[in-house]
Amino acid sequence: MCDMKRFAPTKWRPPARSGFTLIELLVVIAIIGILAAMLLPALSRAKLKATQAACLSNQKQLVLAFTMYCGDYNDNIIPYGAGDGYWVAPVALTWNLVGQSSPVSQKNFQDWIKQSANNPLIAYAANPGVIHCPGDTRLNNRPGAGWAYDSYSKVNGIGGDPYSNYWGQNAAFTKLSRVTAASQTFAFREDVDNRGYNGGTWVVNWNLNSASPGHAQSFTWQDPIPMYHGNVSTASFVDGHVESHKWIDGNIVSYGKTIASGTGSFTPPNTVHNADYDYVYNAFRFPGWKP
Repeated sequence: MCDMKRFAPTKWRPPARSGFTLIELLVVIAIIGILAAMLLPALSRAKLKATQAACLSNQKQLVLAFTMYCGDYNDNIIPYGAGDGYWVAPVALTWNLVGQSSPVSQKNFQDWIKQSANNPLIAYAANPGVIHCPGDTRLNNRPGAGWAYDSYSKVNGIGGDPYSNYWGQNAAFTKLSRVTAASQTFAFREDVDNRGYNGGTWVVNWNLNSASPGHAQSFTWQDPIPMYHGNVSTASFVDGHVESHKWIDGNIVSYGKTIASGTGSFTPPNTVHNADYDYVYNAFRFPGWKP
């Protein structure tokens, strides 16, 4: 008689599987590391692009507010001294209050510039955030260590500070209609100041009687060139357009990235007359400027 148990089907079991070997884990970790190394620079560049785009938007709102102010005030450019025309808050409100934290400083600063007597542009650009570039990290500093909120200044050739004959210019434009090359003339630039806020204008020192290569006049650097977006900074122009500039001079770039934190020497290093020099020369215009 046939023993049927001998022919009974048996249950199939998959072969036992062992875990990952150490070599396999190391390979996976290495692949993840390579991918991260490839992606992180791209993410960093994307972040810089995002802050640059926000900064350009701020500049656009500022220069439109500047233009509307001129329209309402008989073509007069905001003069130096009208709240400096540049939302300057008292030192006591920005960083000197004992025990104050940066968020409180920010609120005090914003509350101060919301008053039209302190910021004539507030009626045209009601959001005080337009004066802060998101790439300007001084906002994260503790009070008393270079804390600041405002990231822009008006250029001295446009209703500027008469100190030392307007830093060699002898005059500044006071009427919007008198700016003869509005599309080529700076209105606002990114700025940084060791006083904790951007007091006054953005200036360079002009020599009207000394030529520079390719130009009838010359200048030497005076105010900082902060770079809140890598080696790129933004500017608005009197005609209302905005643009970014990629700096190429290695000394200027290294300096600009350092000064953006609110520390270091606040006068740019001496440079040769290169494309960066020409860029500032051609856009920093005033009565008496010559190409």
